[in-house]
Amino acid sequence: MNKNNDRSKNAFLSLADGEDGIAGNPAGVDIDSASYKQLREAILARSATQSAGERLEIEFNAIRYRMMEYIRDDSTNNVVEPGEFIRQYLKAAKVKQNTFASFMHTNPGNLGKLLKGKRKINYETAMILGNTFKVEPKIWLYIQDKNEMVRLNQVKQNAYRQYTIDNLIGSETD
Repeated sequence: MNKNNDRSKNAFLSLADGEDGIAGNPAGVDIDSASYKQLREAILARSATQSAGERLEIEFNAIRYRMMEYIRDDSTNNVVEPGEFIRQYLKAAKVKQNTFASFMHTNPGNLGKLLKGKRKINYETAMILGNTFKVEPKIWLYIQDKNEMVRLNQVKQNAYRQYTIDNLIGSETD
C-alpha cells in the first residue's frame, strides 16, 4: 500500500470514529463542514485505488445488505420482488438479461417472468442465484416467502382473525 492510500485510510478512520464527526452527529450531517469534506475526499481517494473486482465486490455486498435489510424489516407492506435484486446484480456486473438467461440454462421469457415477480424462485433457481452472486440460497427463498406473507396478509388479513385458540376450544363445546 502506498503513502497516499495510508493517508486516505487514516483520514477515513479518524473521521468516522470521532465523537463530533459525521458518524457521531445525531443531528445529521453538515455537508459543508470541513470534516465532511475530508471524509468525502478520503473515500474518493480510496475508491480511486480499488480494482474493478474490488468495486464489484463492494456493490455486491451493498445489494446483499439491502436484501438482508428487506428480510428483517417487518414494518413494510411493500413487496420487493427477488427479481429487483437480480436486476441490481446484473446491472452491477454489467451483464445483460439474455446473457444471464443463457447462463442459467433458461429462456429469456422465463427469466423475464422471474424478474417481474410473475414466476417464483424455486430451490434450484435459489441455488443458481446463490452461487452466482455469492448469496446464501436461503436468502432468495426468505425474500420469496416474505413477499407471499405480505401479499396474503394484505388480501385476507381480516379472514384470519377468526383462527384463535379461543374459537377452536369454543367450537368443541358446541
